[in-house]
Amino acid sequence: MSLRKFLFESRPVPDRSGSNGVLTSPEQYEIPASGAPTHGAAGAPSADTASTELGLVLDALSGVLGAIARYPIDLPDRAGSDRAEEIAKWSRHVTYGYAVDDVSESVSLSVMERDWDGVVRVVAEQRRAEHQYTESAIAELRDALWSCVETVHNAVRIDRTADASTNEQMDRAKHALKRMQPGTIKQEVLDAMAAIDVALKARRTQQHEQFVSLATKLDKMGKQLEEARQEITTDQLTGIGNRKLFETMGPRAVHLYALSGQPVVLLLIDLDNLKLVNDMYGRRAGDQAIINIANALSKVFLRQSDVLCRYVGDEFAVILHNTDAKMAQTLARRLQEQMVGLPTPHPAMEFAVSASVGIAQLEAHEELDEWIARADNALETAKKNGLYRVCVSEGLLLRTA
Repeated sequence: MSLRKFLFESRPVPDRSGSNGVLTSPEQYEIPASGAPTHGAAGAPSADTASTELGLVLDALSGVLGAIARYPIDLPDRAGSDRAEEIAKWSRHVTYGYAVDDVSESVSLSVMERDWDGVVRVVAEQRRAEHQYTESAIAELRDALWSCVETVHNAVRIDRTADASTNEQMDRAKHALKRMQPGTIKQEVLDAMAAIDVALKARRTQQHEQFVSLATKLDKMGKQLEEARQEITTDQLTGIGNRKLFETMGPRAVHLYALSGQPVVLLLIDLDNLKLVNDMYGRRAGDQAIINIANALSKVFLRQSDVLCRYVGDEFAVILHNTDAKMAQTLARRLQEQMVGLPTPHPAMEFAVSASVGIAQLEAHEELDEWIARADNALETAKKNGLYRVCVSEGLLLRTA
């Protein structure tokens, strides 16, 4: 039996007669066989039409509640099956009129007597609880993931230190043996040390392959999980990442580099003469200049793995994975060219707003603070050399282009 027929066919209901004795309850209406709408006087919808439309609404509501009950989520404090059963009760209540706790389904309430606020409250509470649980689970998974990356990174550093110490001891032993007189024992020891050396190299090769594979998988998973954090890591003015995003992604870039060994570079970009723009044309023009460079960044650095951040004020940071300093320098030049073609922040401005760029490629065993410091030194050198410059840090050396 269809829901509409069930709702509106005649069945015993409490007396709701008006002063003229006519029943006004929707349950007393019958749906026309043709399903065609009819109208009363002055073009107003007839009772049959209103009943049909109400039936359609309740059918749709029944389908929505049924879908919610069909796919519940198990929560720590309550099983999904319990929530599904509760939603099913409310579905029967609002669509058929049965009392929520009436198992016998002996009483049918009118549409006006049903607890509409109650069903909204129950569904809202369920969705809120599921949303909070899902967000919490994603956050825990994300933190656990990057904790794993950091742990592996630290293990790699310990291994490298141990390997360096082992190599040093091996070299000393080889030199000592070479000073000994020839003999069978000396040759046997040298052969044993050569075998150990081969084994160590094989282990390093195998570890490197495993780390590269792990880094690839973690990078892919990390991108998916990071989508959940985009809201709180987005700069409100420019729409790109904010300082919080950089503080999250910077250490991860260092950790992933330790695993994969793939080149990664940091670009620090600073607007030239922003103070002059603010003083001459106001803060709004200065904000527009900042928005312009953010738009230019988005047009030049297009890969999903590229990390674009407003670092502080008019300074921006870009982290580029699988990119070396030479390619970063080319992209920095492209960024400067892109900025030349942007509209001026203020109609009265007679000069374009340019940017200076400092670049540093992450080196082995380098920590995040050291990496940032090298990029910052390169940026300062670029600005001192006349603005609109790109300066590349090559270890302890600086090269200006």
